[in-house]
Amino acid sequence: MLLFYAILGGIVVLLLLLLFVPTTVGAEYVLEHKVETIKIRLRVLGIPFTFRISPKEDEKSVEKLLKVYESEDKESMTLKKFISFSKTLYQAFLEVKDECKELLHDIKERFTCEEVYFVIRYGTRNPATTGILNGAIWSAGSLVLAALNMTLGIKKKTLQVYPDFTRAYLNIHFKGTLQFKAFDAVRTVLKIMKLVNLIKAKFDEAETEE
Repeated sequence: MLLFYAILGGIVVLLLLLLFVPTTVGAEYVLEHKVETIKIRLRVLGIPFTFRISPKEDEKSVEKLLKVYESEDKESMTLKKFISFSKTLYQAFLEVKDECKELLHDIKERFTCEEVYFVIRYGTRNPATTGILNGAIWSAGSLVLAALNMTLGIKKKTLQVYPDFTRAYLNIHFKGTLQFKAFDAVRTVLKIMKLVNLIKAKFDEAETEE
């Protein structure tokens, strides 16, 4: 009987440690010579784990999605629909604005972004196109990093773009690392689900009125 309670107590202590001791989660994506590699790294209770994911293209799934899309009654986005959608989205945002601010505050307080690393090397053989893409990639990357830094606060960030004006290729290397407590992650996910449901309810209400 004592052994049973000892095992039960050990399990409870382990669960509490998993919930309240900071966990580190990292993702790495590499595209080099048209070969993709994805790695997920975890550090739980100081123990590192690495998982390698081999992305595979499912041509049958893609074809199935295309057939479904083609079979649907597709209507172009008219100006009236766009205005209605934008109005509904804005009204939904006004209703959940305080919840959004609270969520962003919680994320910034409870999640730590240890590192964001993004390096891209590319070329198009067309100097003009390569030059335009260079500016676009720098702008987009800087905006994303600024948004992440404002939301999470990035301790270490790297953004490098290397254009090649002589050959056509694309190499990407991305790494991101987050640190958080599992308990805080669960709370944040529940809050996000609540926000999504509120916004969805607003859109359903707007469709009913129409």
